[in-house]
Order: sequence, then structure tokens, then C-alpha cells
Amino acid sequence: MPMNKFLFDHQLAAMKADRSGSAEERVAAADMVGGRAKQLAEWRKANGLSDRGWPTDERTPSEEQ
Repeated sequence: MPMNKFLFDHQLAAMKADRSGSAEERVAAADMVGGRAKQLAEWRKANGLSDRGWPTDERTPSEEQ
């Protein structure tokens, strides 16, 4: 997947998290943000790129899906 698509999906997930109405929606949106950040990190690592300055998965290991 192209980097721009990863970044777009991550930003969209972050906007959804910011606009979530219920607690359930916020949890789902936070999971989406964390999952997108994890995908970004994995892609960058697989391509030998640094992760400095890029989104990171801030969920605790017990929250990861």
C-alpha cells in the first residue's frame, strides 16, 4: 500500500476519533488510529525506513487487536 494511503487512512481515523459521540465510538476510533499507526510502523520497518516523526501506536499491548 502506498505511504500516502497509509497516512490518509491514519488521519481519517484520527478525525473520526476526535468527532466520536459515544464512549463506544471513541474506543472503536482509537483502535482504528492505533491499528493504522501499527501498519505504518510495519511498512516503514519492512522498507528500511526510520520511524522518527511518524505516528506510533499508543495503545497498550492489552488494547491491541
